[in-house]
Amino acid sequence: MLPFSYLLMIFRGSILCFAAAVALGIPVYAQIPVGDLSATDASVTGAVVMTAGDTRVMSGSHIAARQATATLHLARGGEVDICPHSSLSVTASQNGDQLTLAIGTGAMETHFRLGSSADTILTPDFRILLAGPGDFHFAVASDTRGNTCVRALPSDSASVIVNELLGDGVYQVGPGGQVMFHAGSIKGAENTVPPDCGCPPPPAKPQPEKVSTPASSPAAIPPKPVPSSVTAPPPPAPAGEVHVSVDAPFVFRATDPVAPPSPVVARLRLQTLPPLFFGLPPVAPPPPAPPPEIKPEPGDKTAARKGFFGKLRSLLAAVFR
Repeated sequence: MLPFSYLLMIFRGSILCFAAAVALGIPVYAQIPVGDLSATDASVTGAVVMTAGDTRVMSGSHIAARQATATLHLARGGEVDICPHSSLSVTASQNGDQLTLAIGTGAMETHFRLGSSADTILTPDFRILLAGPGDFHFAVASDTRGNTCVRALPSDSASVIVNELLGDGVYQVGPGGQVMFHAGSIKGAENTVPPDCGCPPPPAKPQPEKVSTPASSPAAIPPKPVPSSVTAPPPPAPAGEVHVSVDAPFVFRATDPVAPPSPVVARLRLQTLPPLFFGLPPVAPPPPAPPPEIKPEPGDKTAARKGFFGKLRSLLAAVFR
C-alpha cells in the first residue's frame, strides 16, 4: 500500500497539471462542431472557429440574432433559423447526432431530417421532443408571460411532443397542426396561433423597373423620314457564303541574311514630249446684219419724188451719222 504522503504528492501534481492546462488555454476535452453560422448581424458567445466566409459554432455556444434572421447550417445536415431579436443556446451529444436547443424569449424554426435519433427544444416553460424518423419543419415562439406557440411548417412529416416543465401536461402536434399555450400551461390550449409565430419571410427582391419604349409612349416623336438620296445598306450576304479573315504575324529578325538584289531586266528613260494641242488662230465674229430696208407704202408721194440726188443724200447721211 502506498503511503499517504506519496498519494498526496500525486494528487497535487494532477491539480497543477490541470491548472497549467487551463492557464495555457489547452482544452481539457474535445470541442464538437455543431454547424456553420451564416448571418449579417448576429453575435456568438462560446467556442467558435473562423472559416472562409462563415463562423463554425461549437457545442455549448450561445447565438443572438439582431435585426435579421441568423441561419445555423448543421454539420449533420439541415438548418436552424434564429429569428430576429431572439437568442439560442445549442448543445450537442458526444457523437454530435442529438442536439438540445434552448430558446428564451423569441422565435426559431427547424428544417432538418432525423433518423433514429431525437432532439430537444427547451423554452422557459416547456420541453418539446423531436423523435425521429421524419422531416421536422416547425416554428416555436415564446414570450416573457409564458405564452408559447408551436406550428408545423410546409413539408413537415413528423410530430412533436410538448411537455410541461413544472407539470404533467402533454400535447402532441402533428403535420399541419398548430397550438397556442398560455401562461406556461398546456391546459386551455388553442388551435389559433398569431401570424408572427416563427421567422418573418425574407424580403422580396426588388424588380427592375420597366422602361416604356418610344412606340408605346403617347407623346413619342415620329421618326424622321430618310431621304431617298441616302445610300441604302448593302443587301445581306447569301446563305452559305464563307468569309475568312486571316491574321498573319509579321516577324523581323536582324540576324537573318540580307536577300540578294533582284536582276536588272531593262532600263527606262523619261522624255519630255511636246504639247498635244497647238494654238489656233482667233475666229473673227460674224459681220452685223444690214438694217432692214424700209419699203414705201403704196400711195406715199414723198418716196416717189426722190430721185438720184435724194438717194445719194440719204446714203451720205447714213454714213456720217
